[in-house]
Amino acid sequence: MQNGVVFDHTGFITPSLEGSVRFWSEVMGFKPNPSVERDGDWVSSFTGIPGARLRIAHLFGHGAHLEFIEFAASSGPAEAPKANQVAAGHVCLKVPDLQAAHDRILAGGGGSAGRITTITEGPAAGIRGLYMRDPYGVLIELLEAK
Repeated sequence: MQNGVVFDHTGFITPSLEGSVRFWSEVMGFKPNPSVERDGDWVSSFTGIPGARLRIAHLFGHGAHLEFIEFAASSGPAEAPKANQVAAGHVCLKVPDLQAAHDRILAGGGGSAGRITTITEGPAAGIRGLYMRDPYGVLIELLEAK
């Protein structure tokens, strides 16, 4: 990449735009912008998906910009990626109270992928954390801020 490259956002595909916006705003504390719809020849060309019609939401918070996209026609049933699946990504958040964040995510419809564990090596040694999931399978890494 050349100089001048600027990171803009991270995006996820969701089967429910409203559900993702609700979870990431009400449970995770992101602020959503109004959702938009996109269709037309440029969308198919841009995404590589013939006949693509999109509903898109941008959320901001915690120093990050997240985008959620719902395709009008999905490619099949949603299956949450495994944490070790090639091309699977995750959002990592440092939280002041790991147990409270864990409980809030579960109460908000998310799920556990791992369990609260203390990291024993590397630069994060001594920090507690775990992987969780939003209601649609997006991996969330939580680290307890020291």
